[in-house]
Amino acid sequence: MLKRLLAVVAGLCICAGAHAQFARDTLAAPVFRASQLIAPVTLGAAGAALHFMGHEAVEVPVRSFVQGIPGAGPSRTDFTSYVRWAPVALHLGLGLVGADSRRPFLDRTIEDAISYGFALGGGYLLKKAFRGERPGGGEFDSFPSGHAVIAFTGAELMRMDYGWGWGSGAYVLATAIGAERLWSDRHWLGDVLAGAGFGILCAHAGEWLLGPFKSLFGIPDVPWDGLSRRRTDLAFMASSDPVSGTPLAGVVLSF
Repeated sequence: MLKRLLAVVAGLCICAGAHAQFARDTLAAPVFRASQLIAPVTLGAAGAALHFMGHEAVEVPVRSFVQGIPGAGPSRTDFTSYVRWAPVALHLGLGLVGADSRRPFLDRTIEDAISYGFALGGGYLLKKAFRGERPGGGEFDSFPSGHAVIAFTGAELMRMDYGWGWGSGAYVLATAIGAERLWSDRHWLGDVLAGAGFGILCAHAGEWLLGPFKSLFGIPDVPWDGLSRRRTDLAFMASSDPVSGTPLAGVVLSF
């Protein structure tokens, strides 16, 4: 049931942003602003506080409540291992099919490489450093949630480069992925909050380092972005097989 719900959420998120267009030449060049640290620091601090100081008082009762809902518990298939990559795939590809981005394809590619270098490398090091035990026991790589790190990195990249029209949908999907980690009993609440904060921070790292990276390696500006000069409408229809319950999806492009 939850896998089908996630598929529907993904469809709604994509449809919600399908008409959001932001002209690249109307947005100012990115600069570091202290206000960009508010969300990641707040989420990261909240996650760490719950994990290290509020585990018995908050995380354990939350887990008990969620696992008490019919259908909750470990799943045979980790559906979100695939869905978590949807925001970054959209971040790279939407501009190629006509959605205006503040950056062309090459810049988005470099930005993603930097952001996910920090997300994957930093997330791995944090897991090894803190060795948080998963709710089910036996595994000590719970803090922070890697799924949340990946999903929220992509969601913030979407928001930064396509605006809130697409970004809000990506954030809803990332939040649903974080909720699924609690539902499937793979993570504590603090793991998910910390993962979300770290993911947002990694997205900004890609933004901050894009210019210096291009200057360091002498990478020129390449404005090409596929069909970005033409308005393209995209629709995503999510459903499920009535017999097996397997999530299904259909995509329609008009340009």
